[in-house]
Amino acid sequence: MTKDEVINKISRQAIGFEVGGFKPDHDSKSSWIGKVLVCEQGETWPESNGQPMIPLCQINLRKLPFVPDGLKDIQLITVFIDHEEIPSNDEKNGDLWCLRAYKSLDNLVQIDTPDYNSHIKPFQLKHKLIENDCPCWEDCPIEIPDEFEDNYYDLFKNETGIKIGGWPSLVQSEIFWAPFNEHPANPEFVFQIDSVEKAQWFWGDSGTGYFGRGTTNEHEDKWTFAWQCY
Repeated sequence: MTKDEVINKISRQAIGFEVGGFKPDHDSKSSWIGKVLVCEQGETWPESNGQPMIPLCQINLRKLPFVPDGLKDIQLITVFIDHEEIPSNDEKNGDLWCLRAYKSLDNLVQIDTPDYNSHIKPFQLKHKLIENDCPCWEDCPIEIPDEFEDNYYDLFKNETGIKIGGWPSLVQSEIFWAPFNEHPANPEFVFQIDSVEKAQWFWGDSGTGYFGRGTTNEHEDKWTFAWQCY
C-alpha cells in the first residue's frame, strides 16, 4: 500500500477548535472552554464535594460542518469538573465530573451561575474541519506496511487539542473505559478535551481527557470518561 492508501483506510474526519485569538460573539450557545452559559429549564449548576463544579467546556454541535455518528442526535454538550480533584477513570457521570448533552437548543435558557473558584481562563472556541485524523499506533485498525513503521507519526498525523470525532490523542495506551475494557455500555470515543496552556487548564502533566458514549440500545445516553497524562 502507498501512504495515501493507508490514510484512506485509517483516517476519520474530525472537528478541531481554535482557542481564542478572535473577538467573541454574544451568542450564549457558542462554544467555550472554561465557561458554561446555558442549561435546560429547571436544571441547576452541578456541585461536587459541597462546592460548585468548575465549567470546563460548552460545545455547540449544530454549528459544526461535521458531527460523528455517535453525536448526530446531540446539539450541545456542557462539561463540568470538580473544583479540586480530577476524577479517576472509573468515576460515573455526576461524580467529580458532569456531562450534560442536549438534543435540542430550543429549550435552553441562561444558567444561574454561582460563585466558583476556577483557575481556568475562559476563551470562545472556533471550529475547523480536519479531513484526515489518523489513529495513534495503539488504535490503528490495520497492519501498517513495514516501510512506514519507523516514521508512522510523521506520515499519519493525529490531531491533538480539543476535538470532536476522529481518533483519540493517546498519551499512554489505548483507552480502557472499565477494568479489562468490559464496560456494559460498550462506549466509543466521541470527543476529547486536551490540556490547554492558553486557558491554564491541564490534566495532570499535560494530559488529555477522553469522553465516550454508550453504543448499546439501553445505554445510548451513558457517558464515560477517562484521562491520561505524561
